[in-house]
Amino acid sequence: MMSYFFTLADAAQTAIQTAAPAAEPAAQDAPVAPAGGFLTSFGPILLIMIVFMFFMSRSQKKQQQKRQQMLDSLVKGSEVMLSSGIYGKIDAVEAEAFLVEIAPGMKIKVAKNGVAGAVEDKKEETK
Repeated sequence: MMSYFFTLADAAQTAIQTAAPAAEPAAQDAPVAPAGGFLTSFGPILLIMIVFMFFMSRSQKKQQQKRQQMLDSLVKGSEVMLSSGIYGKIDAVEAEAFLVEIAPGMKIKVAKNGVAGAVEDKKEETK
């Protein structure tokens, strides 16, 4: 049984030695295929990144426009929530700020960016 194993191993070794020299001249004569360029290998990744950035900037621009419309629509008497979580009613509108009444007789001046959003009446939502 051992002789059978060595016979197969010797046959495999002989086959490898005879096949290897025949493969070398063919490999040297064959033209070398050019390796993929930068755009070929990284092109799809770059394209995906560009499309992703386009959609992200587009959605961010829409959110900014919606927020600006909300701030522009605020007038005296509008109820708002400030970014600090304080609720109040706009008493006066200035160029860059609102005068917000947070309690009877207590007014604070708040930058327009400090308004988190307008508060809608719950009575209107339930009707």
